[in-house]
Amino acid sequence: MIAEEPRLRPGRRLAIPPAVGVGLLCFALVALLDAVIRHESRLTGDEPFYERMATHPGGAHNFPYAYRMGVPWLVHALPFSHATSFTLIAWVAIGVAAGALYVLLLRFDTEPWLALGLCVGFALSPVLLVALPRHGRDIDPVSVMVMILGTLFIVRRQRVALGLTMLLGVTVRESTVFLIPFAYAVWAERLFDREAFRDTILTALLPVIAYVVIRTQVDAVGRQFEPGYSGPFFKARWDIVRAALSGANAPLELRRLAYAFGPLWLVAPFALRDMRFARRGLVLVALCVASMTYAYDWGRIIFLAAPVFYVAAAYVLRGRRRLALATVIVLLAVDIGYGIYLQAYGVKHGLDTTVSRRIPVY
Repeated sequence: MIAEEPRLRPGRRLAIPPAVGVGLLCFALVALLDAVIRHESRLTGDEPFYERMATHPGGAHNFPYAYRMGVPWLVHALPFSHATSFTLIAWVAIGVAAGALYVLLLRFDTEPWLALGLCVGFALSPVLLVALPRHGRDIDPVSVMVMILGTLFIVRRQRVALGLTMLLGVTVRESTVFLIPFAYAVWAERLFDREAFRDTILTALLPVIAYVVIRTQVDAVGRQFEPGYSGPFFKARWDIVRAALSGANAPLELRRLAYAFGPLWLVAPFALRDMRFARRGLVLVALCVASMTYAYDWGRIIFLAAPVFYVAAAYVLRGRRRLALATVIVLLAVDIGYGIYLQAYGVKHGLDTTVSRRIPVY
């Protein structure tokens, strides 16, 4: 039986310089790849919404994109073209997320070489890779960065850093609030833990206030055009699931789910028996699964639980060198295979076949 991980061992020293090196390496790999790939020649999927928000940040914009103003407003403020600004933000977010993931993996005693391999596989993963041919016009890199940083601060119980991360995150994507119940799940020693509950409430107070202000004060229009948000609550949930799993959409959504984590889907569940963090991480996974009843492209949604999957997989693989090496090789093969698909087919024929084309861009 594998020993429990040293989840909250006080005074543990983390290899910060190597983590910075990992972040810079992943940043450089992504930048190099972006320099040689073929890019889209038109705006598709969510891109028109974010591009318009960056052009006119103060106006009324489409629901629910209007609430995700963080990245478009930053693009508007930067002294570069929109394509350059979106791209730079994506590169930096992926690099920071990879560096933070490396620190998180070391926290659970993952061998440095394995942590490095997993971080490179993460940085080149299909969910993040797809932002590159779109010139970075996507909030996924920043969203995932927030989730990984938030998880790191949860594990280290750094409440101020976690609160500031969530405060930033609620301007990027509403799913950031998933970190609140996740924090309680990790911190609590029993079903109702008074100290963990108090720490969670105090940490989440400002982010929740900011979230409420954004949802009540930002002018979002066109809710009736957005699948999953119109009609009776339960019927809307069922309509999304039924549409995603019907006809040609079903293989597409299942394929997106499969390549979100590649071989980690097969490895990570084995951590549930012995690893407390993995079991508590089911809270975040469950929230992501629930979100699948609100939107398509389920691979992007489940990837918000990346810190749980990568940590759990690393826990299973540590000390098993051959299995670990094989897993990293397969993970990188999935990334490379998806990159080839993007260049050979995806960019030319469109990347968002489940996104409604009837939604007007305000």
